[in-house]
Parts: sequence; structure tokens; C-alpha cells
Amino acid sequence: MLNLLSAERIKLRRSKKLIIALIILCVLPIIQTVNSYWSVSYGAELVQKVDTVVNGATGILMIKKNGLTVLLVMSAFISFFIGEEFQHGTIRNALSLGRSRTHYYVSKLIVVALVSLAGVIVMTILGMIGFTIAFGFGGVAEMNHYVSYALKAFSTLYMLVLANVSVYVAIGFITKNSSFTLIWSFIYTIATGFLPGIFQQTTHFKQVMFWFTETFMFYFNFATPEDVARFPEMIVVSLITIVLSSAVGIWMFNRTDIK
Repeated sequence: MLNLLSAERIKLRRSKKLIIALIILCVLPIIQTVNSYWSVSYGAELVQKVDTVVNGATGILMIKKNGLTVLLVMSAFISFFIGEEFQHGTIRNALSLGRSRTHYYVSKLIVVALVSLAGVIVMTILGMIGFTIAFGFGGVAEMNHYVSYALKAFSTLYMLVLANVSVYVAIGFITKNSSFTLIWSFIYTIATGFLPGIFQQTTHFKQVMFWFTETFMFYFNFATPEDVARFPEMIVVSLITIVLSSAVGIWMFNRTDIK
């Protein structure tokens, strides 16, 4: 496993796709800070329930503010990161050395999990710094213990991202093609983003919406006591998604013929 992770680290050093993904995540909060500052300068008012991030303190919710963009960027990175291993045949080199397919799968999942963590940490820090400079640090309404809230909010948001990352990895190993992975990951992201809204309009299937991680990321505010109280539920749903998607991905990969 350590040898596989070391090999992945060497590959990432030369990865232009990683650089592009990180640049997007770094530039995003800067653009949003400038855009918000200009909007306020022209008379607009930032409202937390609408704009999500309105000062440095609420900058901890940058993942929530950019949820769809983060997921699409990570899905694109993972699509090429995994798909090209099959298309270029480099996966055969690792497996021909007697590496376990399960270990190989897990090593890829660990790498993309760390990449996504690094990306959202930098994005959040830049967002907090930018909005603090533009609007002051301020605070989060109804949150008396900010540090505790910030740690819980960021951890929960990252778990929601990681759950989707796990699904993208599974799709990559199932399709074995960058283009197909990209397409199906996009379809999955959009579908699970809109389906909860449809279920919400029904009587018998309303609870189904809370088994989609996108429900929490797209439809919850994350800055109210009611939403904070549901952080444990969000983490449980994320963990279940990670376990199930990984189990399916590993099972399918172990049954795959690699040509």
C-alpha cells in the first residue's frame, strides 16, 4: 500500500490536471470576494441565507457556497486521474507486480481524498482572508462558540464532498474510461442535486431526499442551530455513501478484465 501511495505521489508531482484543479479552487474565492465587494459598493446588501458567505467568519462555509463547482472540478480531476490509468495501460504495470486490486483501489481513493481536502482547505482559507479584508471578520448569527462551530461545519462539509468523491472513484473504476467517467459523474451530480427537490414535493417519498448528500449541501444553510443539529446525520449519510460506493467499486474492479 505504501509503495502504491508513493507511486501516486510521484505521478501527482507531474500532473497538470492537479495544478488546474487547484488553481480553479484557489481563484474562485478571490473572484467571489471581489464580486461581493463591488456589489456592496454599488448598493447591494449581502444576506447570509442567500449569499452564504458575507464576512470572514462565514468564510468557513466556502465549500457550501461553491458546492457544485467543487464537485464538478473533483469529478473532472478524478475522471482523468483514474480513466487514463486504464486507457494508457499503466494500471497493468502495478497489478503485474502482484499488487492487490483492493489496495490499488484504496490507494486511488486515499489520494483523491487528500487532494480534495487540500483543495477545499486552501479555498476556505483564501475565502476567509478575502472576506475578512473586504467586510471584516464579524461572526455567525446564533453561534456563540465560533471555533467549535467552524470545525464542525468544515468537517461536515468535507465529509459531504468526500462522499461524492468516493462515488466518482467508483464510477471511474467501473467505466474505465475518462470520457464516460466524466459524463456519468456529471449526470450523477446533477441528478442527485435535483432529485431531492422532486421528492420534497411528494408525501410518501419526502424522507428519501435525506439519503442524498447533495440535499444537505445544496438545500441546507449550515449557519442555523437547526442545521447544525443535523450535522451528525449528514456525517452518517456521508459515511454510508462512502462505504457502499467503495464496496461496489472494489467488487466491480475485482471482476474486471483488464486488457
